[in-house]
Amino acid sequence: MKTPIYLGGREARSQFADLIGRVHYGGETIIVERSGKPMAAVIPIDLYERLVAEREARFAVIDDLRRKAAGIPTEEILSDVSEAIDAIRAGD
Repeated sequence: MKTPIYLGGREARSQFADLIGRVHYGGETIIVERSGKPMAAVIPIDLYERLVAEREARFAVIDDLRRKAAGIPTEEILSDVSEAIDAIRAGD
């Protein structure tokens, strides 16, 4: 991934058409700032679609875990999680 380009809001607004071309054709990422603070990112659509798909996949895993855990007492889940953390820390 290329290093993002940082632009102030006014500069981004005045160069918007060029900015869109750089993102689409050049694969660049533009960070738009206001008073030196990053406010928004303009990213290639394929990157956006990949990020959205990855997010949806992660939430699907969480939803699946919630369905499988339905009816299991919270205390049992917390105990299992605690045991798993302890095992990982112990290097098992």
